[in-house]
Amino acid sequence: MANTLNVIHSLLLPVHGTMLLPHATVAEVIAYSPAEAVPHAPAWLIGMLPWRGTLIPLIFFEGACGEPLPILLANQKNIVVLKTLGSDPNMPFIALVIQGIPRAIKIDPEALTDEGRESVQPFILKHVQVKGQPAYIPNMDSLENMIKMALVTIN
Repeated sequence: MANTLNVIHSLLLPVHGTMLLPHATVAEVIAYSPAEAVPHAPAWLIGMLPWRGTLIPLIFFEGACGEPLPILLANQKNIVVLKTLGSDPNMPFIALVIQGIPRAIKIDPEALTDEGRESVQPFILKHVQVKGQPAYIPNMDSLENMIKMALVTIN
């Protein structure tokens, strides 16, 4: 059995395949609600989502990666609110549309293996196997920077 100090409480998010994030980066999972449109925004930037008294950018991760935007049924859509890694007080959170419900998982060193292949997507840091299932670790720094650039460009 793995040392409990090496266990990382994580979430598998159903977005663009399966995204793996430490649980500590997730602020909340909420039901889908419309965002306030941002004029001239790229299609992947859905808009600004009212959340806990503030507006945060809501995006389709797939679109940010250059993939077609997903077509989701109303009962398939949820939103995951993520804490940003940067120190920008103007963007402490971002939100992603996800396709279903996240799954909690405890990751120990034996449960996670690197697939050893480079990602062609700038927002995917690493492809991994989690207990034998494919997943990826997103490059949150790059994603946050792209969102900031999009918001600056359109304002």
